[in-house]
Amino acid sequence: MNRKTTGSLALVVGAIMTVGTPAVAADYFAGKTITVQVPSGSGGSYHAYCQMVQRNLSRFIAGKPNTVIQNLPGGGGAKSASYMYNVAPKNGTVIGMIAPGNITTPLVRKVKFDATKFEWLGSPAARSSALWFWHTAGVKSLDDVKKRVIPIATSGFGSSSSVLPRLVNKYLGTKLNIIYGYRGGGLMNLAIEKGEVMGRVTFHSAFSAARPTWLPEKKVNAFLVMGPRDPHPAFKGVPHIMDLLKEGTTERAVYDVIAINLEVGQAFYVAPGTPKRIVDEMGTAFAAMLADPTFKDQVIKRGLEYSPVSAADIRKKIKAGFAKATPEILKEVKKIFHKTKKKG
Repeated sequence: MNRKTTGSLALVVGAIMTVGTPAVAADYFAGKTITVQVPSGSGGSYHAYCQMVQRNLSRFIAGKPNTVIQNLPGGGGAKSASYMYNVAPKNGTVIGMIAPGNITTPLVRKVKFDATKFEWLGSPAARSSALWFWHTAGVKSLDDVKKRVIPIATSGFGSSSSVLPRLVNKYLGTKLNIIYGYRGGGLMNLAIEKGEVMGRVTFHSAFSAARPTWLPEKKVNAFLVMGPRDPHPAFKGVPHIMDLLKEGTTERAVYDVIAINLEVGQAFYVAPGTPKRIVDEMGTAFAAMLADPTFKDQVIKRGLEYSPVSAADIRKKIKAGFAKATPEILKEVKKIFHKTKKKG
């Protein structure tokens, strides 16, 4: 199943109409190869979304360029974002996907990229995330997580799968032991299966796409939802963190800043400095791909969520979220990043 929003398709179609007529010559991309870069290892939903884009985008670009996929894991997606910001060619031949968490990381840590300057193309999905536990973890409620230490897997320190658990520990009093260093969702799932850890913070489609038997067999269970308020139907009855953090409090404001990453979702972009005519051409193509019924069907059949966000809305969400990061709130956000742990 996929999370649907009634106006998402119309917004994407509108984005196609407002981008304007591409100014790139029809033969600009002819004979070229576009690399879609995955900010993690293979085997997870990040790779799956990038694969969907890699397999479909060329159909909507004049010149029908070749496309390939490339994994560049590290730092919870920061390695890929740094490459895209500093090294990637500024000609549209490399497309990155932001790892949720990396948009706000520059607010609190010194990194070699500024996500606000990326040239956004669009997002196939803004997904709600959840805190999941393996069925043998013995966790029946959130209160259980407050009573004993439970190890969970994550990648890098700046990824949403580690930032959100640290926030939960700080504000809800849980005792999650966050184990860092897993290079991609596939390895995290394997670690859960082997008993190295007892869960992770991730999306519904991280399991439906990569471990499709786990959900119907109740091998993993969701205990706390984070992100968009209209989450995946599978999260019905699961507490949402926004219901536990009172509106108007510092804790809720900190969450709202961090949650920008989930509101933007699996957003794709090209390097800053890419000529506007190329950005416009690729943006038009990307919007057309998102609105294409064949693309939508492929995403859903893969077990992924389809809830597209236009490039214009990505920019608006980032701007609005950063506006909430007042000096007082930013000081509290930084406290979520005050300590690190090594894998094992």
